[in-house]
Amino acid sequence: MNDHMKIRRALGPMHASEDTLEEVFAMIEREDMRGYARHTGRRALRTAIIAAALALALAGTAWAVGEYTGFFQTVFGNESIGSRDPENKTLTDEDGNVVIEYVVPGQERAPVDPDQAQELVGDATANVGASVTIEGVTFTVEDFVMDCNGMGVLTYTMEDPEGFPGVEFDGSSMLSDPLAGGTLMTPVLTVHDGGGKKLAWLDSTQYVAAGGTDTKKTVVLYFAAFDSLDGAEQLKLTFSVATGYDAAKGELDTKEGGILFPMAGAVDAETLTGPEGWSAGLSPVGLKLTSPEGKRSGYDYYFKDVALRMADGTEYVLEQEESYMYNITVGAVCDDGGTAMVFDRLVDPAQVQSVTAVARDARTDTDFTLTFTK
Repeated sequence: MNDHMKIRRALGPMHASEDTLEEVFAMIEREDMRGYARHTGRRALRTAIIAAALALALAGTAWAVGEYTGFFQTVFGNESIGSRDPENKTLTDEDGNVVIEYVVPGQERAPVDPDQAQELVGDATANVGASVTIEGVTFTVEDFVMDCNGMGVLTYTMEDPEGFPGVEFDGSSMLSDPLAGGTLMTPVLTVHDGGGKKLAWLDSTQYVAAGGTDTKKTVVLYFAAFDSLDGAEQLKLTFSVATGYDAAKGELDTKEGGILFPMAGAVDAETLTGPEGWSAGLSPVGLKLTSPEGKRSGYDYYFKDVALRMADGTEYVLEQEESYMYNITVGAVCDDGGTAMVFDRLVDPAQVQSVTAVARDARTDTDFTLTFTK
């Protein structure tokens, strides 16, 4: 068996593409790699080859077109979760008295073009494929993509041969009984430096993708960073499973485990110019509106209406107070005073002409309009 055949066999479990293999072959032909092999032996050579292939893959140099089609359809399309109209809700007490009335905002999902998705975010999309098992439940982080502002989406699967006791699945929702053993808790996503030190946690929201079985489900988790990603090199998703309730302590007993994985590449964001002191960062997966120094979203003002004006004359409404429409998966108030908005679909920044936002001044209770252009 020649060296190339050995390498193909060694990399078989990674499903390395031909482009990746060719780059690895080129690397081991270099004098430094041959020298490394002579001094460290076959086992170290195999480790070095796999590490090199991983580095190439995580750098996004060899993603095959169509490799992430299923992921793109699940997180950006309208197949895993459909559109919904605003819905009036009324909560009553045991005597039938109205406690509160509210409206669940509507959301408009849109189909995704997998070829366009590959072009826009394919190079920054990565497969993790790492698992952790807690109390018999196996969690596996699958694919993810994020932009330079810390907004993105990932998928993970959870598999339980017992059928997820303590959890009820209602459409895209996962309803847990916190007092039942085996209950799945909401996972926590954090950012870490190269040494694994936690830097910060991220805001997130999740839903259960359509399909799956009684023992295996796919979950989509959208996320946004509260602060910059300076110094961040890794993400960690920590899962928890409740094992019971300690009445003496008045708290749940839980077991947890985490999966730490490289951040890989980040999708670039285009800067749009707004009124003096205002700016907008637009990427295919999210929008960040930053206010002038001294003004904080959620304190001095809040957004009522936000829309992207497209080149073809259409608009993508992110938020509209009057119609109770909310096409944002995560809306986070950032430490720099800005607002991060993660999209419920994929956007081509080249097709966006402007961003219009209507905000309410919390001090004067009046509205003001902001327009951001290229």
